[in-house]
Amino acid sequence: MICAYLLASEIFATAEDSLYYFGERRTDKSTSSKFQGIETPSQNRFVGYFAMVKNTYNLTLPPVKKLTIKNIVIYSIHGVGKGNGNDLKVQIIMQRKPVFFCSASKNCGIVHDAETDRVIINLSNCPPLYDEVKVKFLSSSDLPKYYDDCPFFFWFHTSFIQNNRLYLSRSELDNPHKPKAWKIYRPEFAVEVYFDDVKL
Repeated sequence: MICAYLLASEIFATAEDSLYYFGERRTDKSTSSKFQGIETPSQNRFVGYFAMVKNTYNLTLPPVKKLTIKNIVIYSIHGVGKGNGNDLKVQIIMQRKPVFFCSASKNCGIVHDAETDRVIINLSNCPPLYDEVKVKFLSSSDLPKYYDDCPFFFWFHTSFIQNNRLYLSRSELDNPHKPKAWKIYRPEFAVEVYFDDVKL
């Protein structure tokens, strides 16, 4: 909220400047040198969305965009749980309610490509998604859980998805962004989401 206020009041023009200033002011350098900015990559993403609303859309929301998720690709999967994706489950939350769940045995086809070290999760029957959406990954293996009691997750807003694709590197995913998780999630770890349009 503070970062959005700094943008709305035109103290800063970009999300990056607002986020940096907030972190600088929040960090008590007399007790620690650790930068105390916004906690999660999804929060950063939404500050970026607000900057676009202000700078591109003149403080009006962009048009509603309804999408379904066609598939999710997870890169550098080796060492993450079973390392083949079969232990992963995907939960999609919209308007604070779970709207979709899938696992290897239900609503998902999971294909492990060992040669390229990736997993492709093909979703079946994904409902139309719009506005703020949370994608949460659960695991039946002993993957450590951090924020939100799950191994990793992310939020996005459908109106800001471009070219029906969202690519999130390790630093843009909630939980794998934390240095204490890096022994599991290597630098190349990433999630890519492919969407289909839903005709309005």
